[in-house]
Amino acid sequence: MKLLIDIGNTNISAGLADKKKIIKKFYFDPGIIGRSVRKIDGAVIVSVNPSGLKKVLKVLRRLNISNIKIVGRNIKVPIRSLYDGEQIGQDRLVTAYAGARIYGTPAVIIDFGTAVTFDAISKDGVYLGGLIFPGIKMSLESLHDRTALLPEIELKKTAGFIGKNTYISISNGIVYGYAALCEGLIRKFRNVLGHVKVVVTGGNAELIKKHAKISGKIDKNLCLKGLLMLSSVK
Repeated sequence: MKLLIDIGNTNISAGLADKKKIIKKFYFDPGIIGRSVRKIDGAVIVSVNPSGLKKVLKVLRRLNISNIKIVGRNIKVPIRSLYDGEQIGQDRLVTAYAGARIYGTPAVIIDFGTAVTFDAISKDGVYLGGLIFPGIKMSLESLHDRTALLPEIELKKTAGFIGKNTYISISNGIVYGYAALCEGLIRKFRNVLGHVKVVVTGGNAELIKKHAKISGKIDKNLCLKGLLMLSSVK
């Protein structure tokens, strides 16, 4: 099996996969990996968090896992890119590569992570670039941290549209606000690229897409699927 690891700014997602599919997905846990270590013949890692990568590599070495490939360091995503190579987050290239191969092109990949990213792939499979703005958790934390009276809340299902108290007003503002943002930006992408396919991934993908009037696929394992594809790249 291959060990697949996506190291973000907030969470570290991992998966165990055979040659064709992901068998188990979990948040990075040395215990789970240790129980399967005899079956693991290599790892593929993508990281946007240097300190997180250092900690993960320390665990893998302690478990004697070898044949470790790190995207951007000793394995390259085989996609042509028009973005400045010194700046692009490797996770964005991985999801763009996976989205294009699985769902076709032209495409826009929306990833609801610590930051929200929109990434565009041309009809010819070229990574064009995209957009970055604050993620949902970051926005909620900012509302609480930068105001005197607004409470810190956990995002929940909406209750109607117009909020009847502060908690629901914040929750609805985030959910409907990000949904409307998605609708508007997809229209702009389609004005430029034509009828793009839309793939939504990340922790809040289902919640936001439920309220956004956009046709598209939800694939919360898109990055791990991309890492599995890259495990066979020489």
